[in-house]
Amino acid sequence: MARILIIDDEEDVRIALKQVLERAGYEVSVAADGPEGLDLMKEEGADLVITDVIMPGIDGIAAAKKIRDMYRDTRIIVMSGGGMIAPAPYEPDAISTRSYLASASRAGADRTITKPFDRHELLQVVQKLLEES
Repeated sequence: MARILIIDDEEDVRIALKQVLERAGYEVSVAADGPEGLDLMKEEGADLVITDVIMPGIDGIAAAKKIRDMYRDTRIIVMSGGGMIAPAPYEPDAISTRSYLASASRAGADRTITKPFDRHELLQVVQKLLEES
């Protein structure tokens, strides 16, 4: 059974994602921020990490980079809410979903997804990434 770690500062999002993924047969851990997520990675490990971008402490991009550096085989999905979803070049001073997700890809994310997304989309991305590992 694949282990998935969810890192998101919104409790409702953590609960919803955990329920969807557990119903699909995955073992799921949750963390409320980047530092907690990194601690859980050290303690429990994970085959796949799903992290939000904007969080207090260590944001999702920094968390993704640290996870990629420390756990090369762990798959990473970075998610962000709202905005445009088209690919865009890295824009360090821009505050937009597309630049966050472009930055996440550069930091080592295997996939990026834009909130809101439906459970079918999430499960397809998760399954595909786990099959690739």
